[in-house]
Amino acid sequence: MVNWLMPFAILPKTYTFFFFDLFSQIAVVVFGLFILVKLYLQPTQLEDVLPKTSTLRIWGVFVVVQLILMTYESFVVGATTRVYGLLHGLLMFIQVILSIWMAYTIQKMLIRSYDDAIKFMKSVVITMAVYLGVIVLPQILYLFGFTSLTHWINPIAHLFERHWENRNFYDNGSYVTTSMRVNGFEPEAAYLALLVGIAFSPFLLMLIQEPLRAFKNRWIYWTAIILGAASLGVLLLAKTTTGFLLIGILALVYWLAAPKKQKISLFFLGIIAVIGVALTYITVPSVHNLLNTWIFQKGGTDNRLGGTIALIRTWLQHPLFGVGYGYEGQYIVDNLPAWSKNNFEYMQVYQHQAYPILNDTFGWLARYGLVFFLIFIWLLFGLVKRSLVVLKELSGKFDQRSMFYRVSIKAFYMTIITVAVVSSVTPSNVVSWPILLMLFFYWRVIHIAENDVFAKESE
Repeated sequence: MVNWLMPFAILPKTYTFFFFDLFSQIAVVVFGLFILVKLYLQPTQLEDVLPKTSTLRIWGVFVVVQLILMTYESFVVGATTRVYGLLHGLLMFIQVILSIWMAYTIQKMLIRSYDDAIKFMKSVVITMAVYLGVIVLPQILYLFGFTSLTHWINPIAHLFERHWENRNFYDNGSYVTTSMRVNGFEPEAAYLALLVGIAFSPFLLMLIQEPLRAFKNRWIYWTAIILGAASLGVLLLAKTTTGFLLIGILALVYWLAAPKKQKISLFFLGIIAVIGVALTYITVPSVHNLLNTWIFQKGGTDNRLGGTIALIRTWLQHPLFGVGYGYEGQYIVDNLPAWSKNNFEYMQVYQHQAYPILNDTFGWLARYGLVFFLIFIWLLFGLVKRSLVVLKELSGKFDQRSMFYRVSIKAFYMTIITVAVVSSVTPSNVVSWPILLMLFFYWRVIHIAENDVFAKESE
């Protein structure tokens, strides 16, 4: 039953720009219908999928505070294209809450045991392999001169590729044929990097970190190696700063999580890799241009840097509870440094619409305030604390069940660290179906492992 979730989650095309992104995608229809049918056939499950009373109270207070703020700001800011407006903003905010609840509910309904978790993770690996092989590989080959693949790339992009509104990224039929950068089905290259780097890579990397001799089926290990290498290739060929950032974060976290003996060898491998990149940068013009364009001499950062400064100023002006969902756009424009407005993208796009949040951490603070931000951190810390107790119990155990639990928990740590770092620099797309499903998958595994490990100890 759980095998079909990720294949629908990776189809991000939005069919209307009126609703919140996740509510405009095919997954919301499929997931929503499944939940409704499941509750109709088994109404007793409603009590099971509802969060704890204390959690519901926190969400209730959060929603009420947001509604009060949105109503107040609708009078302060007034009618402008730079905000969502009260009715539209309220509708969008409710959709955000419902999307998170749907991801939570469907994972709680379907992942009930260790076997369910295994089936879900197998489906994720298969989905990733098919996605990279059937969708991303032809795009890579197109970049290397196989232009006849346009006949495959453009029609499938027309069916499934997500587009930004009023942008010229897709004029030649798809993003890759227009911009010459790999994107999968995502609206741009950076979002493919986020999908691969946050949703898929952490589990693969933590799986690879387990000793090869512990695997009964060694093809699992080698599959993870192949997909991990493919993910690295995608992050590089996406030609985006986000991809390079993710490579650095994932490599550092992998090294920190490695056993002591592995750390030493990985350290020297890292030095060799750095020397290799440096030599390639000096001697290979294409690599020299790539690294200059997206790292060393990257241009076009005025909007991101200016938008981040504006978000910080907005948060400092409304530190405790923020400005409310959808009303940050006007405050961003009011707080933008003058130097960040003298660029084509601002004058042609952002000046005429709601200014997007280009830094998630300060975007969350500006929207929701420090109080609810810290409450979320407190809830997350509680889950991490519980998982550390389980991880300690799993230390030194190499049966397949213990390894799966350990890999999942470590992948969870890698995911939240990656999200935290990326969000402090750029959008992390954490509220997307694939990442939400993976986060609630880790949450379910922690609960299942907790019950499993300590139930065995009490026997």
